[in-house]
Amino acid sequence: MGVRLRSVVGERPKGLLEVRGEMLLGRSLQLLRGCGIERVFVATGFQDKQLVECLRQVPDAPELRFVHNAQFAKSGSMHSLYLLQGHIQEEFLLLESDLLYEQRALETLLTKGSPDTVLISGFTQSQDEVWVHGTAANPLGESVATGRIRWISKQPNPEFTIQGELVGITWLALETFHAMCAHHGSKLTFPCSNHYEETLSALCEEREIAYLRVADLLWTEIDNANHYERAVQTVHPRIVNADQRKS
Repeated sequence: MGVRLRSVVGERPKGLLEVRGEMLLGRSLQLLRGCGIERVFVATGFQDKQLVECLRQVPDAPELRFVHNAQFAKSGSMHSLYLLQGHIQEEFLLLESDLLYEQRALETLLTKGSPDTVLISGFTQSQDEVWVHGTAANPLGESVATGRIRWISKQPNPEFTIQGELVGITWLALETFHAMCAHHGSKLTFPCSNHYEETLSALCEEREIAYLRVADLLWTEIDNANHYERAVQTVHPRIVNADQRKS
């Protein structure tokens, strides 16, 4: 759920939070379906029955399959991903549940990226950034560039250059997914707070994992009350305006 967001979301999973009448996960599922994604695996934890019931009511959603992380209170996002090993058999998109983002995020990743690509943005000044460090960017068009990831962390690493902020949308190759699970499994004890981006960072030295930067991407994670206020007052209205300009 995220203790920092309890005053906003109450006793619900963060993905069920609504911003101006739109549920975060509901919007995300519909955007995925619009990009041709036909099946989505949802790793559940806190209030899993409530989450399943709400998501099953989302119109125009892909086929949904649910896998429960019974150790959610003692583990991080990497363990939830680890539990999907027996279900995922091909490359896939990995998304965090507490995101509000414009459709261009998925469209750009799928058209200009490839498996083992992490979507990043320019600097949002959200005060809770996860920095993606990497090699110099190669331009792919207006506001879009790519390069190799060297380090992912909330703490800047002076050895590498910060290229942008982790958005929370990643295109993973099946082989890299298996490597992440093997890395996690080799160190598995509870409590285990390891998150998927930490595992990706650990693998970046031996594997070529790319970032795709959309410098002007409209998005926000909603992990605390300040993020929620920014989503309602700034990000969502800008996304609506951007969608209207496209239509």
